[in-house]
Formats: sequence, structure tokens, C-alpha cells
Amino acid sequence: MSKPTLAAAIREGIRARIEAGEWSERLPSEPELGVVFGASRETVRKALAGLEAQGLIYRIHGKGTFVEAKVAFNPLSGALSITEELSRSGLPVSNKVVSKGWLPVAELPSPFLRACFEGDEQVYQVTRLRMVKKHALALEVSYFRAGDFPGIAKAAFSGSLHELMTAKYGFRPDRVQNRIHGLGADPAALKEAQQMLGTRAVLRVERAISQKRHIHYAVRFVLRTDLYPLEFTQIPKRHGGG
Repeated sequence: MSKPTLAAAIREGIRARIEAGEWSERLPSEPELGVVFGASRETVRKALAGLEAQGLIYRIHGKGTFVEAKVAFNPLSGALSITEELSRSGLPVSNKVVSKGWLPVAELPSPFLRACFEGDEQVYQVTRLRMVKKHALALEVSYFRAGDFPGIAKAAFSGSLHELMTAKYGFRPDRVQNRIHGLGADPAALKEAQQMLGTRAVLRVERAISQKRHIHYAVRFVLRTDLYPLEFTQIPKRHGGG
């Protein structure tokens, strides 16, 4: 096993102190870090560059190096407005439309999605990048049943998808079905994640959104897991009257 470089060791040392809460907002200056880790300023800069690329820190010229705030996001929460859920973090959230157009149902990428639109010939597909600050958090592809959303091809998709569905079409979903997948056995999907999100540390969620048992649209998103924690809250069932 190869010995880690000094820059890599410093990088992991800084990461450990951030995760322990020792450095929660602002890091010491580069010269101070050099003293802490017994390294040159150039080596410290290499370590910081690696942490910045991973989204753990950010640097402002003339002001210093700061710890990147975390986004707590549970992809299986059932929350329909992912934009709104992410916005609660207080960080700027934006949606970048990558492509859109009609797609034959037979070309949908999974049996689950094809089953959602059984009986239809085509769906309207919209591909977006979910951005938190400068980082791409997720690659999201939405599929709309044409008969349920007339004029969908002319709709704007820069904001909340759920808000668009409720405000423009009056759609009030009452059921969300989620399926979660790892991508270890899907080289093509991993390559796409690497190209679009900059990492192979991802998971895929497929989601069908229904009203009265009728699926109106479905969403497939590949979510980056190396920048932000996936947070789950469980409330145990109470027993007895105590």
C-alpha cells in the first residue's frame, strides 16, 4: 500500500477537525495551518485545494478559508418540492435545465419508469441539474404524462416543479412511491454521474407521483452523496399509555 502524501495527510487532518467541530466556521490562515501540521505553505495550499474540490471548504480572496455549510436532505422523505426542502438550509438553490423534449415510453431507462406510463406512447422529458451554491447536488430527469399536462412543452422549469404542477395544473398528489438503487453495476450511469456531477459517489432514486392511484408524472434523480449528508428522522411508535 502506497504511503499517503503530506498534502493528503494534512487534508485528512483538517477534515477530522472540521467533523469534530474544532473548526466549524473559519479555518486558521495558511501560515497557521503550516505551523499546526509542520508543512510548507505550498503543501497546505494543495491540501486546501483538495478539500475545496470536494465541497468541504470555500475560500474568499483576502478574507480566508471557511467551512462549507451542510445541506441536510432526505431523498425518501416524500417531500414533493425538493427545491423548497433544500432551500430550508439557507443556501442558494437553483435549477439548470440541461435538455427537454418528447421521449418514447419504450426508451425510458428502467422497468419501473416504463410501468408508470404503460399504455402511453410518449412522455415529455425534462433534465435538470439541481445546484446548491456552485455545486451540482443532483441530476434530475422528470417524465410527464402528455394527456395530464397540456402545453407542458412551453412551461418554464427553472423553479419548483411541485409549484408548477399545483399552480399551473391544479395537481394535488396524494401518493409518492420511491425506489432507491445503487449504481455499482451500472457503468453507463456511473459515467454519466461522473460527467454531470463530478463524482461517482451517488445513489439513484426513482419516484412516481400519483393522485387517486393515477400516476401523473415520475422523476429519476441521481443524488451526490459525498458533499451533503442524507438525513433521516425516525419517530418510534409509542406503546401503552405511559
